[in-house]
Amino acid sequence: MQVFTRTQISAAILATISICSVANAQQTLAPIVVTANPLGGDINDLISPVSVLRGEDLAKKQSSTLGQTLNNLPGVSSTDFGPNSSRPTIRGLDGDRVRVMSNGGASLDASTLSYDHAVAVEPLTVEQIEVVRGPAALQYGGSAIGGAVNIIDNRIPKAPIKGVEGRAEVRVGGAETEKSAAGLVSVGNGQFALHVDGSTRKTDNLKVPKLAGRGEFLNQGSLLNSDADQQGGAIGASLTNDHGYLGFSVDTYRNDYGTGLFEEGDINSPTRIKLQQDKLTFSGEQRNLAGKMGPLESIRGSFSTTDYKHEESVAGAVESTFKNKGWDSRLEGTHMPVQTSYGLLKGAWGVQGSGFKFSAASVGGQMFVPNTQTDTAALFLFEELVFAKDKAFNAGLRFESVKVDSLGGGDNGQGNPFAADSKKFKPLSASLGYRQEMDGGWTATSGLSYTERAPTFYELYANGMHHATETYEQGNANNQMEKGTTLELGLKFKTATTKTNLGAFVTEFNNFIGLMQDGEFDETGNGDMVPKYNFTGIKARMYGLEADGRFPVARGLFGRASELNMDWKADYVRGENRSTGGALPRISPMRLSSALVYSQGMYSSQLDVQYAARQNRYADDLGATPSYTMLGLGASYKTPMPGFRSALIFMRVDNLTNVEARNASSVLRDMAPAGARAIKVGLKGNF
Repeated sequence: MQVFTRTQISAAILATISICSVANAQQTLAPIVVTANPLGGDINDLISPVSVLRGEDLAKKQSSTLGQTLNNLPGVSSTDFGPNSSRPTIRGLDGDRVRVMSNGGASLDASTLSYDHAVAVEPLTVEQIEVVRGPAALQYGGSAIGGAVNIIDNRIPKAPIKGVEGRAEVRVGGAETEKSAAGLVSVGNGQFALHVDGSTRKTDNLKVPKLAGRGEFLNQGSLLNSDADQQGGAIGASLTNDHGYLGFSVDTYRNDYGTGLFEEGDINSPTRIKLQQDKLTFSGEQRNLAGKMGPLESIRGSFSTTDYKHEESVAGAVESTFKNKGWDSRLEGTHMPVQTSYGLLKGAWGVQGSGFKFSAASVGGQMFVPNTQTDTAALFLFEELVFAKDKAFNAGLRFESVKVDSLGGGDNGQGNPFAADSKKFKPLSASLGYRQEMDGGWTATSGLSYTERAPTFYELYANGMHHATETYEQGNANNQMEKGTTLELGLKFKTATTKTNLGAFVTEFNNFIGLMQDGEFDETGNGDMVPKYNFTGIKARMYGLEADGRFPVARGLFGRASELNMDWKADYVRGENRSTGGALPRISPMRLSSALVYSQGMYSSQLDVQYAARQNRYADDLGATPSYTMLGLGASYKTPMPGFRSALIFMRVDNLTNVEARNASSVLRDMAPAGARAIKVGLKGNF
């Protein structure tokens, strides 16, 4: 309790210093352009808070999974099914409430169906990752009711390239003993550009501070069956000019990894997943269209097809196969600004569509979900009125049509075949926002949004044993759309040396489709009882606080160009089941962190501390998670290197004091703690 109190006081002092320090700063930081803004432009023009990882920050935070790469951003945690499968959790929401995209298009893997299914993306080849916290359904659909993650690469070159450019990177170490390498090359003559990239990553069993695993598989010092072997690559080409591009790319990804689980108490029967995904994408954009296409100022479009498959095996024998084949398309643009008597009106629009067929099969014909087909079509409109130099109001609407078909056939292992069925939904989303710049570099924002989400195929039709979690899951074909209303308030400050972001949110769900425990189920008919869960609509509430910032501590300590800055971050989210008065499952506790960052010329280093409070509110059988405080060290150095324009050498020491830390948002938190103390080093060169 004393540690908890001291940490709270420290965080309050940091926030107070940050707010006081910004009072004397005058200059503003260079803008960061994000695709999450329908109109394009600076990140500060958004109502919903957005975090962006790119450049050196992305290189230093990259992990073997998307969830771990983004973990500890404000409001973002991860599902953490061991070191190989982890999706981001935003404000306590995961699965199909967080939309993961590639260059704005749908990611058609199977990662939302089960926590042991990995996201089919290799972070090493990514240029930038944008995370929208809060409802992003207006632009991306109902599956972004909790937030959105957009992974941006340059596999289709979007700007003219003259000559040869690219980068190469190698990494070694970490608690998982990573050995990875990646290379990207782009060549062009200013009108035509070609891109090629490739990556490989191998990891061993995750080292842990104490014990990992369950029952007879409880092991000292490492999580058994948690190694992985990944490869990926792509080729892309485009025609480019100063006003746009038109191109295509073909990419592939392979991942063979252990889930940390074993079958039927046999150490020689590890459960593994072998994943493969192939994708073809066409995209293009034309900007600066004034007077060429009527009222349009810009237009962009994309079309992609994805062929995904993974096999789950036990002791080397394939037991089940999951496939997801589909397409995703979008046509979006902006119209010319219109000067009205109230101010300047700017707007964006989009027409989107997608369809995918999910199929599952097992050796015994027993699955917990049927084969399904899901088709979606949508239209969104967004308008912003800038009625003064420092004031803007925006509004948006999104109309969707979603059709989910159960194709029937198959058996759930209990003698019950899946029936053919079809459901149609018409989700509607709307948003209002207000942004006002104030004196001294501050900006205030407020937003109100209403979002509807169609239930997924598994929320409608699941009915069987889910062996990854050892539970019986049952959907409900009568589930209605999930509906949520969110109020968001924000306060931002930014100068050349200081930034502060403060935010508060509350979301009221009048039909939250939760996976709620409902007694037990006899799996074998011989008294072998497992927990039974139903996808049930309940009333729920999510609310919380988020804050982060940076302020200068000292200048010229060890040289005229030296700087010492303090980065800080805090978040808190609470999920309430208003139907029962209890908690919602897998909610991250309050988290506080700070880092002293020293830089001088080409050198940078940091000492950071992360604190997570005890989570006493839980809605499963895994119980509470204790609090922990974790220390880390990092250093980097830019240096000339033959054959490269620049090279970055970086080093990271995680979990310096080797504490045992368990993630409250993970269904595997009882058996898979965070990694042990370990050093990771890397070299990244740009040419």
